[in-house]
Amino acid sequence: VAAAGGANQAIGHRCHSLACAFGTASFAPRVNAALNPKSYTVECKMIATDFLMHKYRDLFDFAERAIEKGPSFLAGKNANSPEKQVTLFHFVRAMYLLEGIHVLCTHGLATEAMVLLRSLLNLYINIKWLTATDVAQRFERFADFEVIFRKLAIQRVIDHGDIWDQIKDEDLSVHDQNFESIKKKYSLAKREDLFNWSGKSIFEMASEQGVDLEKDYRIIYSRLSSIEHTGPESVRDYLDDSDTGSTKIKAGPRDENIDLVLLTALEYYFNVKAIAHNAFDLEWPNLENDKEAFLTLQRKYWVGNDKEGLTSG
Repeated sequence: VAAAGGANQAIGHRCHSLACAFGTASFAPRVNAALNPKSYTVECKMIATDFLMHKYRDLFDFAERAIEKGPSFLAGKNANSPEKQVTLFHFVRAMYLLEGIHVLCTHGLATEAMVLLRSLLNLYINIKWLTATDVAQRFERFADFEVIFRKLAIQRVIDHGDIWDQIKDEDLSVHDQNFESIKKKYSLAKREDLFNWSGKSIFEMASEQGVDLEKDYRIIYSRLSSIEHTGPESVRDYLDDSDTGSTKIKAGPRDENIDLVLLTALEYYFNVKAIAHNAFDLEWPNLENDKEAFLTLQRKYWVGNDKEGLTSG
């Protein structure tokens, strides 16, 4: 994609950093050490946000400018087809996810921003898969599944919401006819089929030719699952037992993973933005300038950088 041309030069650095950011320290041996409260103390470790603003000023400013430009290139355009509407939805959501990631990173909460980064990668896989081949059919299926998901949501409220008295007089069958029609249209015979709008897993979508995001899925999406779901691999992102007899809590702002998370988010966002430009048949003014500015930051923070702050575990 035009916006991130050359980004693959640094993907190895990014993936290596993420791979090293998880699983490099064993949690289990230190659990027993914590059982003796007389020899174990807890400390808090944080860093001032003004230090982060100074250190990452160029990166934060670049991201802020990208967010401010937002969807301005679409002013006056009409999303008059399913492809344009669904693409616009993905682009706008990507913009909001990038803004959330930027806010968290500027406050030293890049590790927490990894949850949003995982969502942004999921979104990028979606839109690349939608636009890779059989475009009309794929966008139509995505749009059709809105009815499926709304019907399932209504049914869950009926079954588990404990609010029957409030909704018993409402027309809860409003989606039934379309629901049955779409089930038949896509041969959704099994219940699990109803929860998969693409008919494929995220991995299958990412690995498909024309999408080519298997590496990102395996190293980034899968690794960040531990952060999102509070898995044991993420313990060292919050606790530091490197000093015998004490545990440091990584509380508040931390100078960890900021450039890794924000640059990766910008890369995904620019690729989604490029897809939106293509969908609306619009040129990207100053594309080369934006690309060079991004690659300059990428080279500064990744290429030739040993990433000690990220690979130390």
